[in-house]
Amino acid sequence: MKKGKTVLLIVGALVLILGVGICSMGLLFQSTTNNAESLYSQIDNEKIAPITPHGGMNYRYTLPAYTESGAGKNLELDTSRELKDGAYILVRVAPLRGVISWEEVTFDQLPSPVQIHYSK
Repeated sequence: MKKGKTVLLIVGALVLILGVGICSMGLLFQSTTNNAESLYSQIDNEKIAPITPHGGMNYRYTLPAYTESGAGKNLELDTSRELKDGAYILVRVAPLRGVISWEEVTFDQLPSPVQIHYSK
């Protein structure tokens, strides 16, 4: 009888730990998404390299990028295909997760501090 209670207690503790872990991961996922940084860049197809495919991604761009305030950063963006050369992009980068989304934007959609780094 005592052995059965011990096993039940251990199983209960493991279930509790697993539940807390799953909830914590969800909160971490959400908090990193909410803290994502917006970076702006321009596609340069001379800065693309083939990579070992993963998750449908076959290429990696290594590009200069700029925050909304115009501060420079380096950006690595994995893609499934070669993108339109010269296109402006907005990339959302989350802590721990990396790039979570990107979209093509027009020059006029770039913040003014970013526009000065590019010619129209």
